[in-house]
Amino acid sequence: MNTLNKEKKILGWGRYELTVVISLFLIWGFVFLDRLVMSFLAPLVMEDLGITDPQYGLINTFSTGCYAIASIVLSPILESTGKRKKWMILLCLGTGIFACLSAATQEVWQLLVTRAAVGFFEGPIAPLMFAMLIKESSPTKVALNTGIVASGVNVIAVSMGPAVVTRVAAASNWRMSFLVAGIASLIVALALIKVLREVPFSQDAAGGEKKESMWSIIGKLMKNRNVILSFILGILCMCGYWTLMLYATLFFSTVGGRDITSAGAIVSFMGVLAVVWTIFVPKVSDFMGRKPALVMWFALCAVMPFVMFGAPSSMGAVIVYALVGGIPGAVIPFFQAIIPGESLPNYMLGTASGLIIGVSEIVGGAAWPAIAGIIAGKSGYPTVILIAGIAFTAGAVLSLLLKETKGKNKLDQNSEEEK
Repeated sequence: MNTLNKEKKILGWGRYELTVVISLFLIWGFVFLDRLVMSFLAPLVMEDLGITDPQYGLINTFSTGCYAIASIVLSPILESTGKRKKWMILLCLGTGIFACLSAATQEVWQLLVTRAAVGFFEGPIAPLMFAMLIKESSPTKVALNTGIVASGVNVIAVSMGPAVVTRVAAASNWRMSFLVAGIASLIVALALIKVLREVPFSQDAAGGEKKESMWSIIGKLMKNRNVILSFILGILCMCGYWTLMLYATLFFSTVGGRDITSAGAIVSFMGVLAVVWTIFVPKVSDFMGRKPALVMWFALCAVMPFVMFGAPSSMGAVIVYALVGGIPGAVIPFFQAIIPGESLPNYMLGTASGLIIGVSEIVGGAAWPAIAGIIAGKSGYPTVILIAGIAFTAGAVLSLLLKETKGKNKLDQNSEEEK
């Protein structure tokens, strides 16, 4: 059972709770950098190894596919052992090792294998990590803690990462950049051995949670309304998110009539605000409730692509995108952790989160970008942007069907409640 109330508080956090938040913020940022480092160094890697555009796309497809498959298949299996800390650290070490091994590749197929392995090892990390985080979070800080940990991606992998790895590559070569990124993950993962605690299922059982078979847990998940909606909302959000990530620069530089430098500046400004949104968006739900907050954020996200579609060359489109473009990424943790974590007993969360993340990645992160590319080729970038608006609108409507979960964290309850 959670013992945070007995600990000395530091700025409102329990001492160990704050340790968990900071530790997971760091490891999630660094292992995600291992996933993104290839995209930051793509021009150098492609030139050195003679990689073609189709081959580069295949490498990314394998990496994302292995990430999603491992999240779906391995998360329930690893979660059933009750050893979250053990497996999360081993997975982080595997991610870092294969990121380092990418630096030694001499052939395209070798790089494909190492990048696929990075995705495979990273896939189950988020489900285990968020389950551990929510287990150790006080009820009033579940959303805030989740937002802080999720912001590790924006702060370390997206904001600091590109500058660091490209500078290292400029001073030496791209291989050294892969090594730096991988070694950083290894160092943080090894540090977690000392600072994190393992909470086995035997302790859960004392608090009323019992160990069940993986298939029994999956069966119960499929009967939970909020979990089913998290699958659907996660897919819709990921489709809209990746549409904007992949096509915003192209949209503003072609349809919007701006040069590539201006378009890049717009996207960069959005990225800076995204760091703030990642923490602010979950925190707002602590005051409004999860359900009304999601309806509001989805509706606000929907306004952005509709304005871009209707007035592509206007300053309004630029302003709305720059201000709102970071919100979709900040909404994703609601489906991956917050809502499932407050709708289920904690021992089910790793399995639920793994399935939701994996399905969302396959549909929204892998299949949809391929479909969007076909649509963009036939109907143009505005059509793709419009579809993102429709996806966000559907998310706002479906969010109305959620059952409110704020203040209903299941981790300390002595019985399950099927919803």
